[in-house]
Amino acid sequence: MDRGESIEKLAGLLSADEYGDVISEMLVEILADERKRNIFVAKLQDVRNEAKAIDQEIALTPMEQGVLDFMLEAKQPLNAGEVSGGLGAEYPSLRHRTHASSVLNSLLSKRTLGKIKIGNSYYFTTPKEAVIECLKRRGEEPDRCSPVRIADETGMPLAVVLEVIGELLGSE
Repeated sequence: MDRGESIEKLAGLLSADEYGDVISEMLVEILADERKRNIFVAKLQDVRNEAKAIDQEIALTPMEQGVLDFMLEAKQPLNAGEVSGGLGAEYPSLRHRTHASSVLNSLLSKRTLGKIKIGNSYYFTTPKEAVIECLKRRGEEPDRCSPVRIADETGMPLAVVLEVIGELLGSE
């Protein structure tokens, strides 16, 4: 697609979108200032990479699958120490809390877990439970919340947070 076609396509998408005017105004404001434009282009590249990740199949190692199954069976948030204690006999390397933490963070990055902070520790749980807990703590409702902040607080990709919020809104 050449440049002219891309611009025409963008104009068409913006004119058809209910927030097209607002988006257009923001784009004009950002693109008019070179410093803001450079930040915008860098962030846009991050968004493109995150969007690509949505369509990629998630492949878990046998240990990651074992940890995920353990987490789901527990039906409550668990920290790395609890995972280490519960699975250390089955997976000897998980006897080390740091390794259990690494596996949990890997599952977080693979969009299969979320995390919440309780006291001084991080607990891992399902993405849905992490979003619900974050909404409670923030005093927000799914239809009036900050998905970007929730993504930061739960350690989950924005796309996962948006998907969970969509599910929550659909189930109300």
